[in-house]
Amino acid sequence: MAVLFAGPGCTKPGVTITQNPVAYVSIMNMAPYGTPVDIFFSGTQVSPSGGVAPGQFSTQYGQLKPGTYTVDFKKSGNDSLLYELPASSFDTTAFYTLILYNTTAGSPAVSAVRILDDFSQVNGANSYYRFFNLSPDALNVNFYMNGKIAQGNRTPADNVSNLAYQQFMAISPGDYTLQVQNAVNDSVLGSQNNYPFAAGYVYTVFLTGTSKGMTVNVLPVVF
Repeated sequence: MAVLFAGPGCTKPGVTITQNPVAYVSIMNMAPYGTPVDIFFSGTQVSPSGGVAPGQFSTQYGQLKPGTYTVDFKKSGNDSLLYELPASSFDTTAFYTLILYNTTAGSPAVSAVRILDDFSQVNGANSYYRFFNLSPDALNVNFYMNGKIAQGNRTPADNVSNLAYQQFMAISPGDYTLQVQNAVNDSVLGSQNNYPFAAGYVYTVFLTGTSKGMTVNVLPVVF
């Protein structure tokens, strides 16, 4: 099994489709109070030497032989199990995102989720996005696009329990200023100015960091 994690050093984010039967997997370590992790699929390590550090995420999907796997997240270098996703099927030509995240503000406790990334509704006329609040310290936030609230009262990792937040939403292509605010006092937690959302492209927008500093990230998927 090849290394699945493709980090920020990649030259182009996106997907390369092969004619061999494969599933596609991306990995996000969004546990800022944690440690670098080694990731194992049914006992086989798929992360690089030294592990995946907190805040690192795949910039493109890795390829996985279809099958049923348990997924273990272990503390890098010492085999200490942090979290295990139970055995589940990774199907041919399906796309998945694995997210490790802190469950409580200021705490190293972690959980993980496997998300099925559904691109079946994507067409070339629209742009598409979804928003994840992956900062354990951002307890209640509003997400704005060009000054208008797009999603309100988002809590940490609420996309785990609310499957609607895992889906991509259609918007008109164009440049968007993205901003995340504290829903209680309207303080700005992070922003990106004039980010281009292109027709036919799909984006995951996500908030990361801690109370010491947060960042709005945009991860495009290119077809």
